[in-house]
Amino acid sequence: MEITLDDLKRRLPDPDDFKATDEYYLTLAKYIGKLWESMDVFPEIGEEMRKNVVVNLVSYYQDVIADAGLWRAFVMMCRKLYRRPVPFYGEPEDYIDYELNLVDVQFIVWYSLESQLGFNGLVSPFDPDLLRFARQVYKLFDFLYEDAPEPENFKQLMELDIDDREQVRDIFRMSGWLFWKSYFLRPVSKHAYEPEVVEDEELTVDETLTDERRLRTTFEQPTGPLALLVDEWLRLIVGNRLPKEKRQPVQKEHKYYKALKRATGGKEIAFFATYGELEDFLDERLGWERPEEGIFPQMREFTGFVVFATPEKGMLIAHGIAPYIKHPDNPLYDAEKSAAEAHRLLMEPALCPVDLVKYLFENGLVPDAAYPSGRDSNKLLHDNWDFIARMYLRNFYRAD
Repeated sequence: MEITLDDLKRRLPDPDDFKATDEYYLTLAKYIGKLWESMDVFPEIGEEMRKNVVVNLVSYYQDVIADAGLWRAFVMMCRKLYRRPVPFYGEPEDYIDYELNLVDVQFIVWYSLESQLGFNGLVSPFDPDLLRFARQVYKLFDFLYEDAPEPENFKQLMELDIDDREQVRDIFRMSGWLFWKSYFLRPVSKHAYEPEVVEDEELTVDETLTDERRLRTTFEQPTGPLALLVDEWLRLIVGNRLPKEKRQPVQKEHKYYKALKRATGGKEIAFFATYGELEDFLDERLGWERPEEGIFPQMREFTGFVVFATPEKGMLIAHGIAPYIKHPDNPLYDAEKSAAEAHRLLMEPALCPVDLVKYLFENGLVPDAAYPSGRDSNKLLHDNWDFIARMYLRNFYRAD
């Protein structure tokens, strides 16, 4: 595995500025590459993918050594959302926030591999090869930790004042770097928004500032493993500011929410096997006008409908997912199909509206759903369903 200084520098805020510590971390990256080859783990993973995982690991290590803030921001947000520092692995008794921890290294290996393989759930966070490799990398990092030189590459980021209007250009540059180039946000940004562009043909950070499409993507689309906007990430990283809750109390229940509950005897969810059954319900029970071509002619070919409503947003309709849902009123429930496919609710953008996804998992209505790979896959998915939804659904998770 050939790893160059350019490979490492691409993940840093100042890729063209040589620092005295660069050679140290390049040597470390090359050693980890040789370590991987000597261990015979993930032999099916190609060299380019392995190199990207190694570069992400060394970038994470530099981030922690310098306390640059990317990893710290993630841990802060995970504690707010899930009351633990990282998804999947729990919190060991000896865990120290924002320092080097084994479970953190395990997460970085998983996140890097999963992104390289297309975010399809192909790698379990508890894959034996993953755990074995992560432990060896952690031992190496831990051995070097006290004497590792502090990276000099994050000065621009760490000295940023996001409230200083005179630093607007620097804020834009750091936002572009975080979104498109940093080890922690790039895996999602690249996969979701520019999967077809090879890295050598990507725009630079400075070019991003003058490209309207890319600039809009940078500031309008959520990214990273928690589906935050780059502005939210930046405020966490340089200001330790958690995103504010935007929920407003419901002033008045939506008319379609009230209509559905009247039609179902007080329930906010209903199930229909065919489009014909759905249209009959909308026409006869809700009083919708049925035009000659049908109410929703584009849905005529689908089956397995779910109608759901919330007080805030009103009614929504999803198709193809009714077999996944275990509900007293759902004759279409299929436990075997749910066990094999219901993870799609959390991992396939646009399959199901996020309000319905949250309702189903918060109320235990998809008990058979399981992560696509690995041991204890059912428990793994249910213990981490919100995190999985955030990372895989991205802008669909942030539908508000």
